[in-house]
Amino acid sequence: MTTRGVIVLVYLCGIVQCWAQDACLNHREVPSLEKRDRDYIVATGERALNDRLLTEGWYDAGDKVLLDSAPGFQHCGTRYPIWRQQKNGNKSTMCVQTYNNNCYLNFTIETKMCGAKEIFYLKKTISSSAYCFGKPGIPPTFNETPNVTITLRNYTDWSELEFRCVFSKHADDVFYTTNWVVNGELVLSEEPLKWDDGDVIEKHALTEAKLTSVNIHRFGFELRCSVRASVRKDTAASVPVLSDSKFIGIKISNRSLELSEGESADISLQLTVPFGCGTVARASCELDIESVMLDIDADCKHPILKSSHCGTVISATEWDKPATITVFGQVSQSLGSTSTALKLKLVTPDVLLGNEFWANYTVGVIAVQLIKNTQPIARKSCYATNDPHMKTFDGRRYEHQYDGVFTMYKHDTFPIEVQVKTADCGYGPYNAWCNCGVAVRAGRTVFEFNRCTGQSSIWTIEYTLCEDTGDVLQVKKRGSSYEVYLPTGGRVKVNVYSIYLNVYIYPSVQDENHSLGLCGTLTGNCRDDFVLRNGSYSTDDTATDDCNSPYSNWQNILTKFSNSWKVDKARDLFEPDAHGSLPAWPQTNFYCSCTADPISGTLPKEVNCTAAIHKVCNTLPGFTDVVPTKCTITERRRRSAGARSESPRRSRRQAANEWTNGWTEAKARTFCENLFKESQSVQACKNVTGVGISGSIDNCILDIQLTGTSDFYRFSIDTVRDKCLQEVLVDPELQVKNGTMNVSVYDNVVAEACLNDCSGKGTCTNGDCVCQTNYGGSDCSVDLTTPPKLSETERVVTCDISRDACDVISVRGETFVDGVSTCLVEKIRLTDSLQEHTVSAVHKATVVSISHAQCQIVTSDSTGSENIDYVRAYHISIANSASNYGDRVGLIVFNGTCIHAEGGEAKFKWTVKGPYCLDKGFCVPHGAKRSGNNCLVCDVSGNQRTWKTASAMSFSESRCQGETGQLLLISVAASVGGVVLLIIIIVAVVCVCTRSKRAEKTNAMRKVFT
Repeated sequence: MTTRGVIVLVYLCGIVQCWAQDACLNHREVPSLEKRDRDYIVATGERALNDRLLTEGWYDAGDKVLLDSAPGFQHCGTRYPIWRQQKNGNKSTMCVQTYNNNCYLNFTIETKMCGAKEIFYLKKTISSSAYCFGKPGIPPTFNETPNVTITLRNYTDWSELEFRCVFSKHADDVFYTTNWVVNGELVLSEEPLKWDDGDVIEKHALTEAKLTSVNIHRFGFELRCSVRASVRKDTAASVPVLSDSKFIGIKISNRSLELSEGESADISLQLTVPFGCGTVARASCELDIESVMLDIDADCKHPILKSSHCGTVISATEWDKPATITVFGQVSQSLGSTSTALKLKLVTPDVLLGNEFWANYTVGVIAVQLIKNTQPIARKSCYATNDPHMKTFDGRRYEHQYDGVFTMYKHDTFPIEVQVKTADCGYGPYNAWCNCGVAVRAGRTVFEFNRCTGQSSIWTIEYTLCEDTGDVLQVKKRGSSYEVYLPTGGRVKVNVYSIYLNVYIYPSVQDENHSLGLCGTLTGNCRDDFVLRNGSYSTDDTATDDCNSPYSNWQNILTKFSNSWKVDKARDLFEPDAHGSLPAWPQTNFYCSCTADPISGTLPKEVNCTAAIHKVCNTLPGFTDVVPTKCTITERRRRSAGARSESPRRSRRQAANEWTNGWTEAKARTFCENLFKESQSVQACKNVTGVGISGSIDNCILDIQLTGTSDFYRFSIDTVRDKCLQEVLVDPELQVKNGTMNVSVYDNVVAEACLNDCSGKGTCTNGDCVCQTNYGGSDCSVDLTTPPKLSETERVVTCDISRDACDVISVRGETFVDGVSTCLVEKIRLTDSLQEHTVSAVHKATVVSISHAQCQIVTSDSTGSENIDYVRAYHISIANSASNYGDRVGLIVFNGTCIHAEGGEAKFKWTVKGPYCLDKGFCVPHGAKRSGNNCLVCDVSGNQRTWKTASAMSFSESRCQGETGQLLLISVAASVGGVVLLIIIIVAVVCVCTRSKRAEKTNAMRKVFT
């Protein structure tokens, strides 16, 4: 037992000795050795060394040894540096230095000499401390402060930056070590080199390749350098002095923004270094900066940001000039006061060939606080309701009894305007005027409602100019109710009734202190509403602070006010000649939705930029988009109501106390109050916040006094209904569902407030009018048994298939009913001497508006006589009930290459022109063969157009010679008359098409014609 134990002990000791001897071969390298230098101080934000986490064992420090003097608190890349106080053989006493004690704590470690090199058995230390190492020897004195210089190197198809640490030579012949510091961290120490006529600076240059070698692949960092001098490569170096820091990348002016809805802020970008694309692409070298919106709610539930074209472009030739990205706070539709935190990320593209260090570079993430405060526009609206009653944005009610075209609203900064046109109503003794037209304009886009040419005209409801891009105006409709969305976020609502209309304008936050016109100035103070076009005020000391009280001094105030906003012909949006001077929507006012892809986080390939700073998120049920069907105005024969040269006439309405047709004020009030009590729309809206009824009742009474009839009552109810729908649409509190039925105020109003209360010809069910038999339209006001009246029925429309598809014809008239109106299309073959009816077709009309429908046309034709020259013509009529068609319009479809067709008259007219023959409506050029008959070619000689026999130039053509006589008979007989022509054509067809026993027939025919 004893002997065996001794043997084991000896054996174990042998293992320990072997392990100790192998320490010179089995050791680790000291981690982060470059930071353990005496002069390395931890940069702000840099993580300090901590050997409390060190793995105990033998370590090699290369050509460095433990420091033998206190380096200083927070030196050696740590908080509490550890230095060697004393060495005694293989034992070394170590000291932990604190801020006020060079040896606050000491302990012992083992060391070992492996030849000339010393290795160290390092133990774990206390928290936030680390061992210090340095080279032996006394360093030379060298306290030079270097400077970082930057050079752009341009090669054939790429460019790169080089950085030099420039310093002055030491008086002695020493070695220089250049250290490169990125973002406060030492990333590269160059090999010690002699001065060598300054070549050391070039050899120590920091290149993009060297940056890549230390895992730095893109710009956007702070760069510094330092230089240390030493007597030899392996001796202690001087204390380094860092250069001034230089940012290599793109600086941004703001890291945080606070924006209100509708406001904008500029973000300035400045490159600190040049860039290039090589010598080949140098002239067109650019750097794209993309702006990506993060955390965006695409469903419109929260505010979002928009940007100017989703970024900017920096030219290499002007890299030192600042670039700008403008950020906008999108205007939301709903009311409220909120603050939303959003983020905007600025980046460069993922791939930049020849400029890899600029690719996928995050310039910065900007925190944006988007403030929403709709209090200045809450419950605000301006309206002109017949005949016409006016209310400004700030609530001042007044009467506008003047004829002409007037600026109802315009923005004093953006090119936005709404003009209203009035004409004689034909009622009463007081010269009442009514709204008959509205034109809404933004830039060079105009949407027009117009029926100001009298009872015999029809409505024009369409885009009459659309030369801007980006949805400058967005139009939606439901029946005869329209909504036009302005680029600022405002909305124009137009309800069309018979020959009149009502118009309502709902402002956005961008209209505060910027609105002008008959709608007044949106300031929150109704006393300053009557601002004239020249900017001066039309005031009245007798005006009250009660905005709901009608203005009293009409002659002194309103005549002057209205006259200033009357539009002359040169600025009249209803006049096509005035459109030429309209400026386009500024490209600087386009806003881009730069939403990041939710998966990749990058911008989509196509970025959507529009003129609107808002997104139409919420619309009332049933509204659909109205797109331009044409954008050129044909000359319309119309009387220009309101184009008189005299000053606006003042109605005697306010001074009149007379009542006609048995009406009294008491009877009128009783009638109007009962009317409002019976109105389903009014009852659904009477308790909605912000909807006033008393003012509308007053308007109803005034209409009866002016006209002597109750014909205008519907317009007063319409005012209540439309204001009510606006409030439930934009007020989130009215959309909260509650109660046992789990419905909201919004649900109740939308279900009950039908347009015009269905005209008394139907019932309002879930927001839609269910009309009585033989009535239709969105408000049941259309008698379906009466066919629509078409305009210009005496005219014939032409369509050239060489330029247009000619598969759809637009028909103007009224009243067309969506989903009800049908087209009767009668096809006619027009020869030069007769009309041959071929076929009729009935199909649903596409109703663009109550006055504009589209009918499909089928131009193909495979029936009828084969050898008659003809073009296709059509008669089109429209009905709102089965087979109840009335007026019709004419259409010629022709090929303008060889046909001249005339429109405008009741009869169809056409002639063949140019070196062509006509073959079943197709143009055949001179010398070309006839379709289906290779034996005939078109011959145009002088004024004659004939089909002649093909010349015998080949074997196949020689077969036609036997039929020459018959074919000559065709051309001769063609001048005789229609009957003979048809008979001989039949014979010719039989002869040509019957090819059996050709040889016998050919011989026989030759005998006949010899």
